[in-house]
Amino acid sequence: MYIAKVKVAQPTCSLAKATENGKVTMELLEYILLSDDEALFLGRISKVDDLSECFKVIEAHESTKFFQILEKTKTNLDFLAVIKDTTGIKAFEDSYCFVKPPIIVENGCKIYTVYAPDVRQLKMAYEKLKNFARWEVLEVRSLEEKVKLTEKQHYVLKTAYEMGYFDKRRRATLIDIANAINLSKSTVHKHLHEGIQKIVEKYFNGFE
Repeated sequence: MYIAKVKVAQPTCSLAKATENGKVTMELLEYILLSDDEALFLGRISKVDDLSECFKVIEAHESTKFFQILEKTKTNLDFLAVIKDTTGIKAFEDSYCFVKPPIIVENGCKIYTVYAPDVRQLKMAYEKLKNFARWEVLEVRSLEEKVKLTEKQHYVLKTAYEMGYFDKRRRATLIDIANAINLSKSTVHKHLHEGIQKIVEKYFNGFE
């Protein structure tokens, strides 16, 4: 399984068009494909100031079929929109990739977070994107990559685990581990801390 972030220029979408001046950024929190050409979006605009120019672009654009403000606060504006432009979403979904919201809309582009079973599906989507838009891959990584621990980090973590350091009722201390593997307490602490940090970072990066 792979996760990719792909930026796609979409002037054919009114929501992307409205962000071309760089003053507005949107998050498309959810979407439903109503047909091959139309999608319903639940969107959010943060840092709400004067959005009159943004709304003019959206309402005047030929892709907008429906636009309604749901709620406006001091910091956010939530809206519903039916847009006749599904090219980006369809390029991924028709290539057996899953688009994970939110879709970020800024500077005339949409940034998609996409899950793909294999690199072949991503390449298939890229070929479809070539037919209608400029696009750029911002990041691709495998979700199946193991955490890259050093030999010492792996050894100390494994020993700590086997001695019960991570048990609910801890059965070993840092000194116990240090004595068992003939290292100083500070060295054991260093390898444990750095190893755990790598594991935690790997875990949470998988949910970005």
